[in-house]
Amino acid sequence: MRLRGPSVERIEVTTRDIDSALSVVREVAWPTPTVPFSGGDEPVSLKLENLQRLGAFKIRGVWNRISHLTDSDRMRGISTISSGNHGLAVAWAARRLGLPCTVRVPEGAVGRKVEAIASQGADVSPISRLDLIDAHENETWRSWPSAFIHPFAHPATIAGQGTIGLEIVEELPEVRTVLVPVGGGGLVAGIGTAVKGRVPRAQVFGVQAEGAAPLPVALQTRQAHRIDRPQTIADGIGIGIILPSMAEVLGRVLDGALVVTDAEIRTAMRRLALEAKIVAEPAGAAAFAAWIRYRDSLRPPVVAVVSGGNVDPNLLAGAVGG
Repeated sequence: MRLRGPSVERIEVTTRDIDSALSVVREVAWPTPTVPFSGGDEPVSLKLENLQRLGAFKIRGVWNRISHLTDSDRMRGISTISSGNHGLAVAWAARRLGLPCTVRVPEGAVGRKVEAIASQGADVSPISRLDLIDAHENETWRSWPSAFIHPFAHPATIAGQGTIGLEIVEELPEVRTVLVPVGGGGLVAGIGTAVKGRVPRAQVFGVQAEGAAPLPVALQTRQAHRIDRPQTIADGIGIGIILPSMAEVLGRVLDGALVVTDAEIRTAMRRLALEAKIVAEPAGAAAFAAWIRYRDSLRPPVVAVVSGGNVDPNLLAGAVGG
């Protein structure tokens, strides 16, 4: 479904923006390793953001975004919408800075992630799928009393996530293909901008789960797209929406979209756990799943971004035992 909403504000993020974000991000986030997959002789490396503070990449973009708030913004407090990792990062940052924080959690979010958000002192309240769509498409969050920390569609957030791309290129300057999981698109927009700014010949592909994959249509049409009823075990990339502003950005930095099934994600989780001793949540395993499926068509060296490791133990046990 194509989306209609308020006029689209063009999002511009440059390599200079990402370079500037690096020192800010370093205040709270640490560099994560890019390591060869240790299970057999497969020629793929893994960018381990599951080892990041709070177990996922999100703190990079959140901290950089909050650094751009004015004093009056901070006095109002901050808020966001999140199924888990972004909300946790916002709540953690708010607690560290002494800011009031509200996180609106979509219905059906993973219970352990919601509990983690609440444990940081945030006020947690549910939001329906319809209200979530309304908030994103019509930007109803602009009427909220607090400063909204967008999960993906803000230049400062994207620049913060882009610091991952700087680290990839620093550790593997010969990289030719980078695979990145995509929910709303902020992570891949940042990484794509950084990687292509340093290694113009490199290709960057966004990865989505089959039941929540608006990206292929968005890239083909260069327009926003939504999946009405997204269904996937990969809740971290399950939003099912590419907004107009993000469709334009992703059209500039991506070389294509790769789609994987939930079964393939489970297989990737199992292989990461058993062969490489890496714990990945479903969204975090999606890029590795894409490498397994599409490896023969990808130019090496390949890096798959493991975006997070905050997985429900029962889901992990089922994937590993399956």
